[in-house]
Amino acid sequence: MNKKLLALLLTGLLVVGFAACNKTPDPTEETSKNADTTGDYIVIGTDEQGNEVTEPVTSDSSETEFDPTETNPTFVNVSKKVVIFASVATVRTSTVLADNNAVGWPKEGRILDVTGESENWYRIEYPVGGETQTCYIAKTVAADASALDGFTTVEEEVEVIVEALNVRSYPSAASDLSIRGSLKKGTKATRVAVSEDWSRILFEVVSETETDAEGNALVEIKEYYVHNTYVKVCETATEAATEAPTEAPEA
Repeated sequence: MNKKLLALLLTGLLVVGFAACNKTPDPTEETSKNADTTGDYIVIGTDEQGNEVTEPVTSDSSETEFDPTETNPTFVNVSKKVVIFASVATVRTSTVLADNNAVGWPKEGRILDVTGESENWYRIEYPVGGETQTCYIAKTVAADASALDGFTTVEEEVEVIVEALNVRSYPSAASDLSIRGSLKKGTKATRVAVSEDWSRILFEVVSETETDAEGNALVEIKEYYVHNTYVKVCETATEAATEAPTEAPEA
């Protein structure tokens, strides 16, 4: 090979290698590669600027996202009640997710007596085939029923003050399994009870499976929960009249 041509080829290779070693990293590419897209939070609404309002997730998630299986669970004896906040739960004869150990499917709002709990499961006494049997239900679908207490009965109208507000079957933002719908800004709802942080409201639910006598989707009015931060009490006619000017302003 011609010595001049060989020298040119070696020079070209050195230039290419030097350029590759000194390439400036693309910050966009690096950010995309290392971005955390999971996010341990739940969106509970939006503020007046349309930004998401979130609360951190604690422990609850669906069985499909989190496998609560425990092959050798350690149970602590307790005596308390839990309420199902998922649409439907699965009662099992063991603390393992399997197709052959499901014996019951209690629906949202069902209160169950708990005799023990482990890290991921509640131990309950549940009627199976006409007899009471020791069974288990995952903590991902039920929570302490005492959270339903501590509400003061009221009868008033409240208005949503954020762009969208989640309506829940349980007064907590710990799990998205409790979300039953949302209300838009300006929507008014009847509040029937209130606690320090949550409002119990009447919410219309259209069934996806049940129908009425005419074959139309069954509509039910249920008591659900919204966070107090994102609603305000509507003015009554008396209050509005009191706040109105008694004299016409000067021209």
